[in-house]
Amino acid sequence: MSEKQPINRTSNTQKNTSRQRDNNVRLCLGVTLFGAAIAYWLMKSDITSALGPKWDILSDKQYTLKAAERLSKAIQIDTRTFDGTPFDGSDPIYDNFYQFEKFLENQFPTIFKYLQHEMINTHSHLFTWKGSKPDLKPVVFMAHIDTVPILPDTISDWTFDPLSGKIAADVRSDTPGTWIWGRGASDCKNSLMGIFGSIEKLIDEGYKPERTILLINGHDEEIGGMRGDAQVAKLLEGRYGHDSVSLLVDEGFTGMTLEGDRFVAGLGMMEKGTMNVDINIHSEGGHSSVPHEHNSIGVMAAVIRDLEAIPFTQTLKPENPLAQYLDCLLEHNVTVPDQVKQGLAVKSKWPALTKWLIKDRVNRAFLSTTQAIDMIQGGIKYNALPEVVKTTINYRLAFDTTTSEVQKLIAKAVRPIAANYGYGFSSFEHEKDKNQSGRSLSLPHIKLAISDIEPILESAPPTPSDSLAFALIGGTCKSMYGDDTVIAPTGMFANTDTRYMWNLTRHIFRFNPSLLTHNAGVHTTDERISLEAHLNTTRFYYTLMHNLQGWQAD
Repeated sequence: MSEKQPINRTSNTQKNTSRQRDNNVRLCLGVTLFGAAIAYWLMKSDITSALGPKWDILSDKQYTLKAAERLSKAIQIDTRTFDGTPFDGSDPIYDNFYQFEKFLENQFPTIFKYLQHEMINTHSHLFTWKGSKPDLKPVVFMAHIDTVPILPDTISDWTFDPLSGKIAADVRSDTPGTWIWGRGASDCKNSLMGIFGSIEKLIDEGYKPERTILLINGHDEEIGGMRGDAQVAKLLEGRYGHDSVSLLVDEGFTGMTLEGDRFVAGLGMMEKGTMNVDINIHSEGGHSSVPHEHNSIGVMAAVIRDLEAIPFTQTLKPENPLAQYLDCLLEHNVTVPDQVKQGLAVKSKWPALTKWLIKDRVNRAFLSTTQAIDMIQGGIKYNALPEVVKTTINYRLAFDTTTSEVQKLIAKAVRPIAANYGYGFSSFEHEKDKNQSGRSLSLPHIKLAISDIEPILESAPPTPSDSLAFALIGGTCKSMYGDDTVIAPTGMFANTDTRYMWNLTRHIFRFNPSLLTHNAGVHTTDERISLEAHLNTTRFYYTLMHNLQGWQAD
């Protein structure tokens, strides 16, 4: 069975309304007259003509039970990764990943039989499902295996043991129905198991892809991806060439939401840059009975205080993905707060709208550079003055900001503190410090440096919305959630391993195909996902792969 699911287009009435807003605001499907022409052509074209058989997965009780048990077992295998671990995947610290590989092979034998399987740096997987039409560019689906650590002091705060993979129904008022609990439930074993489950189903049905499908499962995404997906990307570029992939889908903090009675699919088309900064304060030690007037911990407190006071620009601009997303909702008559409806319509009201939006920390993350002071070390004894205090700060850069601009703001905030306390000061590569010649820093001293946890990353190039790839993803969402589903471009304020895939494709979608409210506890206690969300993730990839049949765009 097949049916057409074209992306809804803006009506003439809506277009007239949009002219009252800033002409630079990018709408859901284009930024130029050329984009508008493409959008019109898409409206008239059979962009999702090969939907294939419907899989009513939510009513498939046998598969539902199997899917829940598989995700539970995946969570029970400890695949946590830690900053600073070795590059070599054969290091014993990664030995749990051998267990996960055996688990995949035991659970999905047909995938290992029908798809070419390669291991990269010991523990990252590359599966190739060769298509019948090798002249078509392949597609890539990504999902990482590793998870973030669990702070030992928080284990008692978890409803269930974080590695139990507990399947439980109606545990709390905010978890109605069946949920799967544990580290990795949402980030990102849900996606991984969903992709594998969909391919297993397709193989069982006799599906043979026209276009080659590549599955990438990195083992170190949570610590930067340099050991896994970065190496896979190099292999693929050497094998297929530059701009050789038609589209790529990976995890996302963006995804399905319910706005009033309308489903909205927020497709992550942009990604913020990131930078980790180490601040080291060196001072003379000694016995705590004769302290300095200000020791290094006290000075670090002053540094943190002034860093948190940096006035990072928080401005709603037409090119910002939040502005694009909100504009798209208005274009499709989705119910939004009055402040948004009234403020977005008149450019002069955007500053007031910005002040209202940034009260919410998610909106704030969309509109500005964010700063998270995540780690601090200093002192080893109650009666010994610390010689070194260190903090590591994670920055996620505003979509229109560069790492060098943020470095200058950091230095501007910290330099006066060093002068005030009589400390020496060195800042990134802009100022040379004595330590570079092999001698010790002058004491006391404050040093700013880029952390070696992972390389700095500038903001990603935007995925074009006036494309057949955008229409294909949108049409797939509509076939699942209904033809009145709004498909809206937005951005990703966290980071993914798609950072290594920029040379392979312009069409990168960071997207969670289930309701975001059914994914909870990512990177914190009580990580969990509803069984319905996991099944919808599986259904999305199943439907998307059916829709690839007959899809000719490259």
